[in-house]
Amino acid sequence: MFGWVISTMVCTWPCLAALDSTTSVPECSFAQALSSSCDFPIPQLPPKIVMGKSVRVKINQREYEFGIEDCKTNLHGRLTLKKGDPPLTSKALKTKLDGLWPLLRNWSITPLGKGFYEFKFQCVEDMRKF
Repeated sequence: MFGWVISTMVCTWPCLAALDSTTSVPECSFAQALSSSCDFPIPQLPPKIVMGKSVRVKINQREYEFGIEDCKTNLHGRLTLKKGDPPLTSKALKTKLDGLWPLLRNWSITPLGKGFYEFKFQCVEDMRKF
């Protein structure tokens, strides 16, 4: 078993969708689901272990390796705007980046909160162009 530390991290939940095709992606973070501050069926989550101020979740080696493989073409980044600039929606940011990266196909962007985004590319070569 592998211990994973979750504090205020936002998780896009691909591991749950892989377990069951009927699983829908919740509209809350993994940390919020564990703290019961959103409506998500807790039995679908691995059991939590509270150690002081941190929450730990044990996952098996197979799921850990699946997660590592799934993230090999992901990058995390933060958008920093100039003071006074209006905020960009994820859709507006994707449109703007599509214009800057015309040769990249099949990439996606997921907001992680507080200006952070996850960029998922189709292959490592596309990710390296970024």
